Amino acid sequence: MANLTNIIGGQPYASAATNAIPDTENKLLDFWKGTQTQYDEAPLKRTSGVLASAPTSATSLAFTSLTTASGMGWAIGDTVYVTGTSGNTTRTVATVTAVPDATSITVSIASYTSSASTGYTIDKYMPETVYLITA
Repeated sequence: MANLTNIIGGQPYASAATNAIPDTENKLLDFWKGTQTQYDEAPLKRTSGVLASAPTSATSLAFTSLTTASGMGWAIGDTVYVTGTSGNTTRTVATVTAVPDATSITVSIASYTSSASTGYTIDKYMPETVYLITA
């Protein structure tokens, strides 16, 4: 019988406790396991993003004032998702193009317009990953 602490559904999973990054190259689905607190923390989600001004047909967004990311790194080339709390609230795919410091990220994005310049969330919750929340 498979050890469910290491394997779920016959595939290895990423544990929030060890900050392991899921291997997306050879599987249709990835699994991530952690507590609700770990799920909500900065390694997968950064909040409170601020832009210099509300974007109009922007293809590059430079966010500042983000919560810091610990554990899983944020690197150039990462696929991320941008969501505003007002204006454009659609979760939109983007690619990290710069990580100037612990509270800033620049992304390239398809023509993006929003009436908001504050309150952005950038996350790395991947659609092909099953997130298992434990007690």
